[in-house]
Amino acid sequence: MPPDDCSLESFFPAVEDLYRGADPAHDFSHILRVYGNARTIGRAEGAELKILLPAALLHDVGSEKKSRKAAGGPEGAVRQAELSVLRKMGLDESKIEQVLYAIDVHRYSLGVVPDTLEGRVLQDADRLDALGAIGIARVFMTGGTLGRELYSPRDPFCREREPDDGRWNLDHFYRKLLRLEAGMHTMTGKRLAAKRTAVLHKYLSDLEEEIGIG
Repeated sequence: MPPDDCSLESFFPAVEDLYRGADPAHDFSHILRVYGNARTIGRAEGAELKILLPAALLHDVGSEKKSRKAAGGPEGAVRQAELSVLRKMGLDESKIEQVLYAIDVHRYSLGVVPDTLEGRVLQDADRLDALGAIGIARVFMTGGTLGRELYSPRDPFCREREPDDGRWNLDHFYRKLLRLEAGMHTMTGKRLAAKRTAVLHKYLSDLEEEIGIG
């Protein structure tokens, strides 16, 4: 029988094991937040939770290896790990295919608008975790890991140049984070993203005041 919301929790330990060694911005705590976001949005939007929630649990497996490419492609070790968990959940092959589709198209860098509601909700849920207070924490944690400078001393807020988030961490707000709200697919996702984007703007305003650069 396909899993319900409660029975899925019994798979949390097995799923957590799949994220051992993941970078801190894509670890199991991220997965649990995206899972919660997906449940909230999915319930409001009428998504099929028996597809959406397993996809949320597995969406970043292998991300520390740049996922598919380094792990042997979609049929490699990462995909086999996903299939193993999904089959233990009791999903039939049709639903597994839909779960894997949502996983495969969720990444922001792909620029794909999913064909399914579950895929669109997963994108919204994942991108929501890049916004708000948690999004600020994640972006600076990632920037520290990558050794990026905090901000450009000459133009911290990208007013006279294109953002370069390969060099300056603050530029990631302008390269990606502040654009996420406009790309949300669902009304619930848009509403939640607007609230969290306001947190980003408040942070940037406070930072400008503190560093004294207009």
